[in-house]
Amino acid sequence: MRALLLVALLVLLAACARTPPAQYYLLVAPDASTVGAEGGTRVGLGPVRLPDYLDRPQIVSWENATRLRLSNRHRWAEPLQKSFSRVLFARLAQALPEATLVPWPWRGAQTPARQIAVDVQRFERGADGVLHLDARWTVQSGAAAAPRVFDSAIALPVAGEPEDYDAIVAAASAAVGALATDIAQRLPPP
Repeated sequence: MRALLLVALLVLLAACARTPPAQYYLLVAPDASTVGAEGGTRVGLGPVRLPDYLDRPQIVSWENATRLRLSNRHRWAEPLQKSFSRVLFARLAQALPEATLVPWPWRGAQTPARQIAVDVQRFERGADGVLHLDARWTVQSGAAAAPRVFDSAIALPVAGEPEDYDAIVAAASAAVGALATDIAQRLPPP
């Protein structure tokens, strides 16, 4: 009888112990209706690539110099590559008001005269409490010209504790905006 009561109590406690629900986050972009121009120089953005270790719904951060932390409770609401591309497009369109930005992929006659491809090497909160965004981007002007290669390294402090995912996502959104500003300022003339 006593063992049965103990088992019933353990079952009851297990039923009461629930995992908190997951929280979902998006990178923040400016209102799409206020960015971009029509009739300006066509600039293509894409492809935008992120490292495989970021291709997951969990938000990734560094626990120490060799270990990543993947949060099962704090997740991206859409694939990070898609979110990153969407926000970079909106921020770059805002930073280049004289251009008509065209998202990748494009086809046939829609091929822009200039293309910016972005390879992100790092995009997460480091163990040092800083959001790091390292990217190599190339500018291709015409099929015959050699692409020009640029590197951007963005480092923004994350306000709050290591587990403050609102602060991490806010810093990540700001870092994508800083990358767009860097690209716009360093973009070679056509």
